[in-house]
Amino acid sequence: MESFQSLFLNYYIPASNKSIADSWSQISSSKYKHLLNISKSDLKDNLYETIRLGYVGLFHKYESYLKALVDAVNFLLKELNEISDLLSIEKYCQREYGINIYKSHNHFAITCKVNYISNCIKHYDGLPVKEPIHERFAHFSKDEKIQIERDEFKSDIDRMKGHCELLLSQILAIGFKQFIESEIHGENENARVLKEKYDQILKNFEYTLSDFSNPRNYFTQ
Repeated sequence: MESFQSLFLNYYIPASNKSIADSWSQISSSKYKHLLNISKSDLKDNLYETIRLGYVGLFHKYESYLKALVDAVNFLLKELNEISDLLSIEKYCQREYGINIYKSHNHFAITCKVNYISNCIKHYDGLPVKEPIHERFAHFSKDEKIQIERDEFKSDIDRMKGHCELLLSQILAIGFKQFIESEIHGENENARVLKEKYDQILKNFEYTLSDFSNPRNYFTQ
């Protein structure tokens, strides 16, 4: 994601800004400018289009990261899972939280926002009309394409990077939570001792995984 951020912030967006400046300079100095019904804001849509496409790319980057992360954790815990007859990360999430881990983006603020923007761009010509409406666009005109400035886009990339780091700990927590639950299953003395020993750890896991078990709604009603 670092290379993606660098590419957009250091190349694509500056190139769009330069194109806007050059075009406006040419229009302003043209002897036919009185015939051209073009404003600087019209030219700026080139920048907004670059950023809109950036959101599509950002979400695809996240999808690839999530798939690779789940595969890596499944591989890491493969031997442990086989010994204890545990489920894969995908199957455990489906059983425990009733969600498809690969479609869990609406459980998190930043992935919900980025996915919404991406879908609007891909399927609605950039208009913020996909139902339900994301809270970020509750008061946006439905007749105008999504317009997001560079600073907000940069902030969203940084938030996505932070989310990916958090997700790593969450996916690992899912794997180890399932293992601990399998160890304390039963009514014998050993299970009782283990339950007491791991009780606080499981509570910590529940807090870490609250995005899965008790997600917030990021859409308008």
